[in-house]
Amino acid sequence: MDESTSQVEYTVAGNMGNMIGQLSLQIAQLQTVVQQKNAEIEKNQNIIAELQQQIKGLRGEKVARSTNTADKQGKH
Repeated sequence: MDESTSQVEYTVAGNMGNMIGQLSLQIAQLQTVVQQKNAEIEKNQNIIAELQQQIKGLRGEKVARSTNTADKQGKH
């Protein structure tokens, strides 16, 4: 019986080792995905910030143009 118990213990230990290895691999893969997604988020945030600056610039131009138009109409 000691031999069968020993064999079961080795089997369980081997299975647990395999599971730990698989879980470690999955964790590594998930960490890679998280890094990629974080890079995408940072890129998108930079694009958003750039677009917001462009919008502010365009709004400023529209206000300046409308003011200039009003000034021109007032002068005529």
